[in-house]
Amino acid sequence: MLLYDWKKIFEMADGDPSDCVLILRMMTESLIPRNRKDPLYKYYTKDFIGSSFLAHADVLLFNRYKYTNREIAQYAALASLRSLAEYYAYGTTTLDLLHVSLDRSLFNDNRLLSIDEDEVLHFLYEEVPQEKH
Repeated sequence: MLLYDWKKIFEMADGDPSDCVLILRMMTESLIPRNRKDPLYKYYTKDFIGSSFLAHADVLLFNRYKYTNREIAQYAALASLRSLAEYYAYGTTTLDLLHVSLDRSLFNDNRLLSIDEDEVLHFLYEEVPQEKH
C-alpha cells in the first residue's frame, strides 16, 4: 500500500502528469537519483506521505506502459478522494461519485476507471485479488 498526499505531489510537479507519475514511482519503487541531473533529484528529499492511498500501486506502475501518464495521474488524483478509514474498516476501494466535484467528461475516457450503474467509481488495479500463500 502506498500512502501519499496528492496535493503535494501535484503542486511539486506543477501539474505535469509525467512528473506526478515519476514521484509515484519514486515512492513505490524506492528509486534514488543517479546524479544531480536526474529528474528525481529535485523530488528525492521531499516528503509526499499523506492520507491518500493506492492499495496496489506496484501493480498499477508495473503496467504503466499500457496507459498514458495522464490516465495514471487522474487515477491517483481520484483515488486520493477516497477515505483511508473506510478502507481499513471495510476494505472499500471504490469512490461514490457524490464525492467528485469534477465534470465526469474529464475522466470518462480513462481506461483505468469505470463507473457502474450505482454511480460508483471503480479503480482497475485496486480490486486486484490477493495472492494466496
